[in-house]
Amino acid sequence: MPGSGKTIVSDKAKQLGLFTLTIDEIIREELQRRGMLYTWKNERRVDEWFHENPRELMRRIVNKITGTKNQDKIVIEGLSSSEQFNHLRERIQNSYFSIFAVHTPPELRWKWEKDRRDYHIGGYIEAKQRDRIQTERGTPELIAMADHMIINDGDLMEFRKTVKDKLIDILNIDVKR
Repeated sequence: MPGSGKTIVSDKAKQLGLFTLTIDEIIREELQRRGMLYTWKNERRVDEWFHENPRELMRRIVNKITGTKNQDKIVIEGLSSSEQFNHLRERIQNSYFSIFAVHTPPELRWKWEKDRRDYHIGGYIEAKQRDRIQTERGTPELIAMADHMIINDGDLMEFRKTVKDKLIDILNIDVKR
């Protein structure tokens, strides 16, 4: 869900040398392609466009994956439905897929989002609206399918360590801790 800590997971994956792709990157590229300024409103418009055009989103994801040299272990941040996940599995056959979910209690996510974006009371409403959109798209069903889940409800440094350790474990990464 929005504000749960997904970006920390993808950042740790990058630090561990994995190819990482975020849906936000694809949205930003589309904003740039269209010559649109990066605003929350424009981001939402493009995000909605990709939601209405799922084949285009999958095409871009697959192009990025097939364009990378190291396709062995890849982290994709921000899929929002089981439908997206299943489309991806269909397009990239003979691959093993695993869902890694981050759960953060809603009130805590909303507080963090409000603090992070320096919103007035509107930030709280915005965060709730983003949750509603993700719920309508099927994010809770995708989370329920998770092969791995971690809880993010406390100390940021501890969460980062937990993420790193979990990625090393589930992806069988050989690194010196």
